[in-house]
Amino acid sequence: MKPTLTFLTALLFAPLAARAETIEVRPEVVEKEGIQRIEYHSGETLIARSSDTAPAGVELKLPGAEWTPVRFRSKTERDGVVEVGPEKIGALTLRWRLVQKTPSLVERTLEVTADSAQQFTAAFSLDLAVDGDFASFSGPEKERVLYDTIGGGPEYADVKGQTFPIGMLRTADRMFGIVADSPGLWENRCQLLIDPKVKRLVVYPGDGRDAYDLLIQKQPVVDRYRMDGWQALAPGETRHYTTWVFGSTARSHYDAQLAAHVAVANGKGWNSSSVEAILRNTSSYLLRRNLFRQGGVEGRYIFHSGIGYGWKQWVTDGFYTALGLDDAEKTIEALRSIYPGRITYEDNAQYYLIWSVLQKRAGGTTDDKLVRTAFDFIRRNERNGLFVNPHTPTAKPPGGFKTYMDMLPYPEGDTPASNQGFHCGALMAAQELGLPVTEADIETAISAYQGLFNQKLGFMPTSRMQPDILGQDVLYGATLTYAVFGRKVLTDEQVLTHYRTSEKVKSPYGLRVISQADGALLPGHSGAYVFGGSWFLCDAANYLLAGVHSLPAAEVDAHLIKRIQLELKYNPAFNEDINTATGNPHGHILYSWNSGFWWLRKEIRRRLGQTGPDPVGVAIDTQLGVVRESGFLRLEPDKASKAPR
Repeated sequence: MKPTLTFLTALLFAPLAARAETIEVRPEVVEKEGIQRIEYHSGETLIARSSDTAPAGVELKLPGAEWTPVRFRSKTERDGVVEVGPEKIGALTLRWRLVQKTPSLVERTLEVTADSAQQFTAAFSLDLAVDGDFASFSGPEKERVLYDTIGGGPEYADVKGQTFPIGMLRTADRMFGIVADSPGLWENRCQLLIDPKVKRLVVYPGDGRDAYDLLIQKQPVVDRYRMDGWQALAPGETRHYTTWVFGSTARSHYDAQLAAHVAVANGKGWNSSSVEAILRNTSSYLLRRNLFRQGGVEGRYIFHSGIGYGWKQWVTDGFYTALGLDDAEKTIEALRSIYPGRITYEDNAQYYLIWSVLQKRAGGTTDDKLVRTAFDFIRRNERNGLFVNPHTPTAKPPGGFKTYMDMLPYPEGDTPASNQGFHCGALMAAQELGLPVTEADIETAISAYQGLFNQKLGFMPTSRMQPDILGQDVLYGATLTYAVFGRKVLTDEQVLTHYRTSEKVKSPYGLRVISQADGALLPGHSGAYVFGGSWFLCDAANYLLAGVHSLPAAEVDAHLIKRIQLELKYNPAFNEDINTATGNPHGHILYSWNSGFWWLRKEIRRRLGQTGPDPVGVAIDTQLGVVRESGFLRLEPDKASKAPR
């Protein structure tokens, strides 16, 4: 969406008191000696200068050559869009387009067209003219550092990784920064340079490195991909590379991180609230091109769990992250990237069937062979309606790896309650896909799920054969089933009893994903990760399901607000889990599957007939100091009330 000139004029010249917290950032194009030079100003202050190495903020590098400035000679301006170029360098024609998305946000897009096959990379720079402290999303940066969004995984143990490619400078009360688009849109090549000594921020869609082998274990074989540091265009091909330059009020690093989320969300248009912004940004920055397509069968994209996990897309994570992004093409292609080795363990087969039915409803096609593989797997491992999936042969400890959480060794023949909730939904999905499932089959699975409930202790246990251990991943399958099919698979009494028991014994830092019946940690557990940590999506799904089963909406909202406050306390990011002994985030920040909350919340509110702005998003905005006006978000930290930080 492009803002109109009327909109921009109204904001830029609004009364000063009405926009006291607006930190203006605007580009100014000045022609000098026939070259278009671009500076950035905030009010009367020059915040970023035009350098001789990049007069317009763009440099180009071709194989075997040095970096060269792209000197654009012509300029056009229409409907609030400034374009410099075209400029031809070798086989490439380049255009540099700037759009004032909001008074604080400038979108910059380089359009590159190739006459013939050509490799290249570019540098999108911001040479700061103000003093301040430099930082990445992770924290302050005192020395020159080059981050790579591909780094951090086992394939890149020696590379500094950064999920959110944002470089920024902070003063006492404001910040200015540059942020790149998703690496998945740049062929997985996205580097960030922060150089405090020369006051320079640069984003690269490739570092120009030579080709090298990228080896990834992909059961049952090792895949080999020839990776390099170059973009590559075919004859006649055109691609676009977008970055944003922005400013914001900021009193702390937390404010600056949040401002980066706001900037990207405003640029993308997913900005009904800060919750939507954070979750959908997370999905976007975990998008990657699928490098290992074979024979054109697999999809173009994957979603990985976090850069520390490398080039892996679990069905579970891909499902929730794709739905959180809510981009039809990426969702379809990520589903097409699932291969058989990813389906036949944990709850992946159930997710695959549910994902397939959603794609079919949206008008897409399904992979009938893989659908049948998933279906045969769950039916082959079904016993009287219970899903008794096999142990992973290489599991450590033996007996583990039966659920996404992989919390405990499970006895032979055991059924984790977590998987059973998904099993009910998977049978409904299979029936909708035309596979041989009867209503009696579905009812048998539902009855088996309900039969796991520990009536004496008042909760759904972690599994059928470990009934005295309290689980909090045990309801989110039922939540997903309701969101997709509108059908309850547990009784109101069971869900509300589990909810009330859990609230009595929960930690100060959320529900423990696994614990003793009284909420205490299991022997040897630390309170983090699968050893008693609090996993946001599980907690949130429990509250959402309680609302489905007649818990008043205001009570559901209050619990969700409090739980999101805990999640956002240290960073404006949803974490892998929270340590329930200390309250500190643990594992990856900007963790993938939490983005599914955004979709679950929308779908369940729709099914329950709840309309209007989401009260949870409104409350979190108020606490963070995020305001929404004229269709955009803006950060006003001084207006924050009871902020989680």
